[in-house]
Parts: sequence; structure tokens; C-alpha cells
Amino acid sequence: MGTTGLAVPAAAPGRAAPRRRFDVALLLAPAVIFYGLVFVWPLLGTFHASVSPHGTLTASEYARFFDSAFYRSVLWRSVRISVIVTAMTALLGYPVAVYLSQGWRRGRGIVTVVMLAPMMVSAVVRSYGWIMILGPNGVLVQLLRGLGLRHVGSLLYSEAAVVIALTHVFLPFMILAVTGSLQQIDPALPRAARNLGASGLRAFLRITLPLSMPGVTAGSVIVFCLAASGFVTPALVGGATVPVMPYLVYQEGLLTLDWPFASTVAVILLVTTATVTALYSLWGNQRRYGRAS
Repeated sequence: MGTTGLAVPAAAPGRAAPRRRFDVALLLAPAVIFYGLVFVWPLLGTFHASVSPHGTLTASEYARFFDSAFYRSVLWRSVRISVIVTAMTALLGYPVAVYLSQGWRRGRGIVTVVMLAPMMVSAVVRSYGWIMILGPNGVLVQLLRGLGLRHVGSLLYSEAAVVIALTHVFLPFMILAVTGSLQQIDPALPRAARNLGASGLRAFLRITLPLSMPGVTAGSVIVFCLAASGFVTPALVGGATVPVMPYLVYQEGLLTLDWPFASTVAVILLVTTATVTALYSLWGNQRRYGRAS
């Protein structure tokens, strides 16, 4: 005996695709609108202020910036400090990330709390803490003098002080990014390499390190962008003797009230940061997929 029932017509493929696209657009619309209002629109206004200081389109503010050796040096200093801070966080954070990614290690909770402690304190408090450490009578200077370096002066208001303070501030971001990447690596892979005769160092260099590079790349991009746009820490630890691009935006916009030039500096900083991070991400992806192929 055959069964009877109502046949349910299958949805036409041509009608399902537009409906799916409409649902996706409806879900994304609030985030896109919010992003456009709080980021894209102010950014367009900043760019417009930089190219039309007197109501007419002109590149005079950009020519003023690049014609000045001082402003070019500030841009180069900002990029240099950001690169050094990124390298320092990678070198210091990778061993900590390896330790945290191994679940059998004891004391991981304590290390995690110590690592996240700087993020629980405001930037002003952290900066004043480094002022106390790096000052003329600070702990670090006294320690160096106790080791026999009696001619060591204050490290405060120097590029080295800015690098040290920013490395301390942004180190957790690198550790978290690399830890997540290391935890996704199958532990059987380096174990199999050692069983096949590879040393621990060779297994790390050929397996663990290449597979963790996506985390290093992500952490480097995050740290570089944050270091390039940092204002409070360089302003308090470096001061006017170590001007960086965010400090220049503050000085031109709020002290001299030159809003067109402040907008120009902000746009140049944004473009420079985006260019460096894009090139680095492209280089990291080429190394990753080129090695995989």
C-alpha cells in the first residue's frame, strides 16, 4: 500500500539566494551603520579638513609637513618606536606564551594574573609608575649605579624610556595572540618529529615556530597599531623631548588650535600605520602559504 500525504514543494534556488542575502544584510546593517557613524564619518571629516583648510581643495598642509625636517623626524621616530616595541613584545612574550599554552605547567594562573595586571590599571597610573622607576633617583638608575655605572643619569624623557613603558603596556596583547595560536597546534606534531630523530630545537624551529606565526603576525599588527597611536604614555614618559605623531596632533589641535594641520598629521599617521601593517600582513601570508605549498 502506498502512503498518502501532501508533497512539500522544494524552494527554488533562484529565490533562496536573494532571501539569504537579504537576511545577511539585515543582520549586518546595525553594525555597519554604527561603524560608519562613529568611525568612517569622522575620518572623512578629518580628511576633508586636511585638504580644504580655507574652503578650497589644496595639498598645502601635506607639503608643509613633508617639507619640514622636524615633522619628518617625528614621523620616523613614531614608526621606529612602534617597530622596536613590536619586536620587544615578540621576543619577551613568545616564551611566556609557550609556557601558558602548555596545560601541564604549574603556576599558569599566577603568570596569567601577572600578565594581565597592567591591563587592569589606567595608562596614567602605569606611566607615573615608570616615571618613578626611570627618574633620576629611580629604582633602575640606583640599580645601575650600584653595579658600578656611576655616570648613568636619568632615563626619563628619552626614547628608551618610551620603548620600555610601551613594551610593558602592550606585552599582554602579544602574549594572548601567540598563546591562542600555540594552543591550536597538535601536540603530536612536534612529538612525532622528535620520535623521528629531530632534536627539540629543530622540532621547534621547523614545526612549532612556523605554525605559530599567524599568532605572531596578529599580535605584531595589534601592538604596532597601538604603539603608533599611543598618546598618554609617550607624553608622560617621553614628554616634549621625544615628540611622536599623536603628541603632535594634540599639540597642533589643542594648543595652537591649528585644526587643518592637526587633521593632516592624523591622516598621515593613519595612512602610514595602515601601509606598514598591510605590507607586514602580506609578507606574513606569503611566507605562510609559500611554506605550505
